[in-house]
Amino acid sequence: MSITAEIPLLKATVSSGCNILTDQYDGAFNEYMRRWSDIDKKTPTAIVLPTSEQDIQITVQWAVKSSIPFVIKSGGPSEWSTIGTNGIIIDLSQYSAIQVNKEAGTVTLKGSVLSKEVAVRLADEGLCTALGNGNTVGAVGYFLGGGASIVTSVLGYGSDQIVSARMVTAGGDLVNVTQETHPDLLWAIRGAGQYFGLITELTVECHPLLALGNKRGVIWAGSFLFPLDRIREVCSVMKVIMDDSRHATAGLMMIMAPPPARNPSLIIAARYTGDPQDAPKAYRNLYELEPIVANGSEVPIQNTSDGREAIGAKGDFKRFGIVGLQDFNEDAFVQVADFWKEMVAECPDAINSAFNFQWDSRAPKTPKFDSAMSLHDTRYWQYVHLSRAQRI
Repeated sequence: MSITAEIPLLKATVSSGCNILTDQYDGAFNEYMRRWSDIDKKTPTAIVLPTSEQDIQITVQWAVKSSIPFVIKSGGPSEWSTIGTNGIIIDLSQYSAIQVNKEAGTVTLKGSVLSKEVAVRLADEGLCTALGNGNTVGAVGYFLGGGASIVTSVLGYGSDQIVSARMVTAGGDLVNVTQETHPDLLWAIRGAGQYFGLITELTVECHPLLALGNKRGVIWAGSFLFPLDRIREVCSVMKVIMDDSRHATAGLMMIMAPPPARNPSLIIAARYTGDPQDAPKAYRNLYELEPIVANGSEVPIQNTSDGREAIGAKGDFKRFGIVGLQDFNEDAFVQVADFWKEMVAECPDAINSAFNFQWDSRAPKTPKFDSAMSLHDTRYWQYVHLSRAQRI
């Protein structure tokens, strides 16, 4: 029997607030189809929009019983949140909530809460937790996948914050995942959580803003802009900064051609955790190179990713890749820059692409428990963001 023929049964069992979209020419259908990249984008037979945990469980049970494949969509950054006419999308955007428990030091995230929403709500309560660089990334997916943090050395990885979860299994059962009820499953979702069921609710640890090393709940953020042909001397200085654990520096070295001039550049997006007044001392050698642009100021922790909003825009053909590294190899990074220049010369559309190297001068905070997260010895990351130029 076709999926279309099975949908009336689903409509009859979910709540009245659970919309099921099936008209692929409808504006709402196409709006919910949008995601970060259009690569391999497919059109499903239906998009289900549950408004409760019960709706989610009923939808999974219906899909399993009817042998209907499905994928989950939250913030939409994943290339895997798409499926063809052989399946459906369960879109969690209409099921979203944040519940803070200050006494317990936890925050419970339901459904499709975005990282920016979590950061703002916690800051309003005088709290923070490990979050990444993307405001529009689904927070639950970020935590489940490991989650390199803005302040990894202070708070640890995202998966280290997980306390418990509620999950719909492949069989359609709703289970509470805690250390007492399912210790093996809790071990697994801390770092590999996307592969064991549909997480409807996640409770994670949160921390006082004082954990950031100052009373204002801020970190120092700055930018240093250099012509790309100065990459070797900048790398030599950055190597010293990265190896100096006396200062809590972290950030990105970005090979790119920023608009509007589109000049090949090396941009250091730098951060400092602690007293912001100490940041200029930590980056003194970088200032002494006399970059084209050098700026920095204290930024509330909930606003540290606001400058990257454009990167999170949905649509167009983009790809994002990442690999963990054990060291910063200056020669290898220079070779990456040479490759980027060759790529742009051969394919001008690649001008929107960038290669980024993320560092943290201090090792990630190690949790007191074991988990599926195996990267606690990793403080360097190489990113590639491939994008064609948008056409109008």
